This record gives sequence, structure tokens and C-alpha cells, in this order.
Amino acid sequence: MASIWDRYPETVHKATLDALMDTLSNGRVFLPGADEYGNNRNLEITHENIDKFCKYVSRRVNIAYIRQMVPGLSARVCDAMIDKAKAEASGEEAFPFDPENDEQKNAIRRYMVRFFSDPRYARPVLSYLKQNLSEQLVLDALFTNSYYERATSRLKNALRAEKMLLENIETATPEDYTVLYPLARQMKRHFHLHIGPTNSGKTYQAIEDLMQAQSGVYLAPLRLLAYEQYEKMNREGVPCSMITGEEQILMPGSFHQSATIEMLNIKEEWDMAVIDEAQMIADTQRGGYWTNAIMGLRSPVIHVCASGDAEEALIRLIGFCGDTYDVEYHERKTPLVMDEEASVFDFPEDVKEGDALIVFSRRDVHSVAAELQNKDISCSIIYGSLPYEVRHREAYKFATGETKAVVATDAIGMGMNLPIRRIIFLQTVKFNGVEERTLTPSEVKQIAGRAGRYGLYDTGYVTSYYDFDLIKTLLNTELQPIKKAMIPIPEDFLSMDGKISSILEIWNRIPASDFYDKGDISEKIKVAKALEEIKDDRDLVRKFIRIPTNPDNKEIFDVFEEYYSLVSRGKEPDLQDTMWRYGADIVDDEAENALQELEISSAVYDFLYAFTRMFGREEDLSDILDGKRKISDKIFVILDRQNLSLKTCIYCGRRLNWAYRFTVCPDCFRNRRRRRY
Repeated sequence: MASIWDRYPETVHKATLDALMDTLSNGRVFLPGADEYGNNRNLEITHENIDKFCKYVSRRVNIAYIRQMVPGLSARVCDAMIDKAKAEASGEEAFPFDPENDEQKNAIRRYMVRFFSDPRYARPVLSYLKQNLSEQLVLDALFTNSYYERATSRLKNALRAEKMLLENIETATPEDYTVLYPLARQMKRHFHLHIGPTNSGKTYQAIEDLMQAQSGVYLAPLRLLAYEQYEKMNREGVPCSMITGEEQILMPGSFHQSATIEMLNIKEEWDMAVIDEAQMIADTQRGGYWTNAIMGLRSPVIHVCASGDAEEALIRLIGFCGDTYDVEYHERKTPLVMDEEASVFDFPEDVKEGDALIVFSRRDVHSVAAELQNKDISCSIIYGSLPYEVRHREAYKFATGETKAVVATDAIGMGMNLPIRRIIFLQTVKFNGVEERTLTPSEVKQIAGRAGRYGLYDTGYVTSYYDFDLIKTLLNTELQPIKKAMIPIPEDFLSMDGKISSILEIWNRIPASDFYDKGDISEKIKVAKALEEIKDDRDLVRKFIRIPTNPDNKEIFDVFEEYYSLVSRGKEPDLQDTMWRYGADIVDDEAENALQELEISSAVYDFLYAFTRMFGREEDLSDILDGKRKISDKIFVILDRQNLSLKTCIYCGRRLNWAYRFTVCPDCFRNRRRRRY
């Protein structure tokens, strides 16, 4: 029997698929599931779970499920093989049993069950099914099944509407994306490209020119950078306002603005503009904001600061817009070299004044800083989830010598001006949201370039806790020119008929023109779907997805969803109650998890500020800002103690090395595992 199976694998595969499709078209169909007690229970498909069923069958199907769902599968596959063998039979040797003998045939059918249970034979069948089953194929079969006529009618209407939406988006999507910015196309614009590595004075020169203009806007990748330039311009007598997604500071009499790039209003006109860190056009998460700025900024003079790998792409974008440009190349003010004397770096003994130690998670920042503080080495900490007032103050403490070193994530690489003598990579891999990967040459150059402060250190040094040779190779690798610019979804598309999540998904599926890419808007789709499950209010969803949030942080996103739910039902959220629940006063700064609680509180207050600017009363904004300052002040108290908690085992309290990846020590892990068996 095995020899016949091996001889006709295509027949086996096709017969299995045909049997499944016959069940989908004519039989009762069930979706694997569980009851309220967690027991396995098959659920017959309905209009509520038919979408889930189609995805399951086309993506996650397994042989056990197919055998369960398709009655007589073994018999049907056996009959198909016998028919195939009979057609090719040329004698007793080629066909060693009697196909007319029912007893032999039934025995073979029973024997075949073993083949479907054997991975050697089951895997190729499963692979064939996954290659040939699509959601559309499953749907087409269900549409003909009389048992599910009502269940599929709603889906047919939804698919018809989605097809119309797809056609509308395809029709509205131009080959030339620049036509989506008609106001900018009416202007004659000239770009000054400042091309060079970090610490080469690109941004400094652009800002000097900006302050001479009658009006101007500076567009930064981070709030901290927007705040730095806001402070600089006001300090030098140029009134400047600041606008970010979480805060707005309007300076009386100002004609200049410092903003995060997401806050650009392409309807405003400026005498001059500065776009910083423009190599970010290739960033899959946020690159569309830079492309949007280059195509849509309404200013006759635009300065663009970028690294060398972005030059060709920027020139190409400017050419598409029909604008003119010139290029100024900048050289580093100080040389950047590998610290060969520290090729074997011993942490924390080899840490010196002016060092910046780089890791890639909040947890590791805390662990490294705690070990330094335990050795009486004072340090600042900088990472993304800290309130930017705290990051600014931590940077100031390091800059003034109050702390000896700084422990930071790659947030330090985006233009922060710190007196760093040496960059030390304590890690050479980072988690990208899906998996851990090695740092890229661009990331290493961006971070390492922070070493060497002109006028303070003659040379910037770079080393690594381990993988010294890897960092050296990446630092000296020539960057490849950027090939793609991310393009954002046009705002007008979100006004089309259809769910916001569907519009975003369809936009994401349509191939972009050769030079462009759609980037990753999966987080925005996830937020839109979550809100639509509460209530599908298109106008409200469109407004809410503009408010920064993190759907993966349950506590913060719960507040986001709570406010959406209230507004969608015409109710006013209790702002004061939320401020009290997440206020600084209810957090004990002596508690072990106080810093994490305050960071969550700060993120909630950021949401409250953005929400209130969009839906609330102007007079409430000052209360929110006061609450944010109290949170930052309490974080200052915790960090000023220089007494962060060392990493310890959650069971026995044994001290763990900062780089240890688990929360349980090896001894406790072994002991607890032994008790289990």
C-alpha cells in the first residue's frame, strides 16, 4: 500500500483537496473552538464566525481537522488511488490486488488511516492544501452550500462593498503622488540639502538660517529635539512655539514653530522650513511623514538635513515635485574611531567619565544603571517611555557633569547633543517587534556618531561589551543608498465610504509605484479595528487614530478605548477622575515599581492632553500639564537617588547579572521544574 501512496502523491493530494471542497460546498461545516470551561468544542459556522473560519482553513488547517471534518476521507483518497492504479495497470505485478474485491478494498481503506497519521505522508498533503487553499476559494465553496445561504449573504454584501472600495481607491491613487499636494505644486520651492554624518553641524547651520527668516518651522523626529530647538530659538531672542502630539506651547508674538514631523500642517505657509533627519523617509513605521513633508511643505526655501545614504532618494523626490535644489556636504567636526585599547571591555569596571552605554530596552537600561550605581558610578538614563522633561533633565545632568555616564537606548542616536566621549554598545542585537536582529550599519553609525563633542573632545571613541569586531565592521561599512521612500495614505481616502480599517487595509494591499513603499501601518489598522468593535463611527474612528497610543500596552490602551466608548455614546469622559487614577499623588515613590507606574501615568496624561485638544475644553489643558509636571517631578526624585533596583530572581531574591535574560535564577528554575515531575 505504501508503494502505491508513494507512486501517486499528486493523486492523494488532489483527492484530499477535492473531498474537502465537496464538504465545504455541500456538507455541515464546523470551526474548532472551546466552551466557557476551556473544553474543546466544534462550533458550526454562522455569519458571526464565517470570516474566522475562512482564515483558519486557508492558513492554519491541519490533517486531524480535515479528517474530522470530511467524512470518509480515507475511503475517497483510496478510491482515487485505485482508479489511478487501474488506469495504469499492465499486469498483476503493477497492480497486486483485486479492485473488485470489496473485502480487500475495505482493508486497504482502514490501513490508509495510518498514512494520514504518519508525518512523513501527512506533511506533503498539508503543504499541498495550504498552497492551494485561499480565503476566496473557501468562500466560493461556502457560497454554494445551501446550509449557509443566510450566513454567507452578509459576507457577500461586505465583499461587494469592499470590491467597490478597492476600485475607488485604485482609481483615486495617482501614478504621480505629487499631485496629491496641489497647494505645494503651486509654489516655486528651493531645497538646500545638508548632507553629512552625525556631529557635522548640519542642523546647526539650518537653524541659524531659520532664525533669520520672517517665519519658519523646524520639523523634528522626536519631541526632545523639537524641545531643544524651541528652547534655543527662544533663548536667542526668536519667539518660537512648540507643537507635538502630546503638548502645545504657544509663545505670544511667535512666527516660528518647532514641531514633531507628524504635526505638520501642509495648509500653512512659511518663509522657511527645516526638515531634520530626512534619511527617515525609508523608515517603515514613520517614513511617510518625511515624504509628506518634502512633497507638501508650503515654503519657498526648505532646508533638509540627512545622512549620505539619503541624498539620491531626496534628489529624486525633489525632481518629482519639479523643484530646484543645491547640496552642501558637511564633514564631522571630530574623528570617530574604535577604541582599540578597550577591545575587551569589562563592565562595569572599565566605565569612564563621558561614557554612553547603549542597550535596547527599558528593562536593560534599568539593570545596567543599577549595576553602575551599585559601584558608586553616578549615571543618567534616557529611553523612549520616559517623559521628555525627564529625558531633557537627565541629559542636562550628564552634560553638566552631575552624572559620570549615561545609559540609553537608541533614542540617543537621533540628534541629541550630549558631551559623550565614548559610545559603548553593551548589546549588538535589538528586538524589532517580531524577532531579535543584529544592528544595521546605519544604526551603528547613527548611534556611534554621538561620540566626540566638538570643542570638548578631540576624538570620539566606540567600543563594545562583546562583538568588538562586529561593531568595527558595521561602523566602517559604506551605507547603501536608500532605494525606497515611504508614502502615507492620503487624508482624503479616509473620507471614502467604508470602514476605516478596511480603507487602511486596502491601501496597504495596493502595490506602490516603483520608487515608493507603503510602509507598516499595521498598528493603525489594529487600533481602528479595536475601535470599530466598540462602535463603527467612521468620523470618530478617523479622529481617534490620529491620537498617539500604544495598542500593545493594555493599561494605556484601556483608557483610550474607554474614552472612545464614552464619546461614541454621546457621553463626556470624567477627565478629573482619570487624572486622579493616574496622578502622581497615588504613586509611592519608595515602591519597587514606582518608576514604571509613573511612566504609564505620563503616557496616559499624554493621551489626555491630545484628547482634550481634539474634543475637550481649552481650560482643562493647564490642569493636565500641571499633572504631567508632578509626575515628572516624582520621577526626578526617584532618579536623583541614584538607587535603582538591581535585577534579582523573583523567587529567591538572588542577584542576577544585568544581561541575564530571565527573571528566575538557574537554581530556582531547576528546582521548580523538578517539583513538576
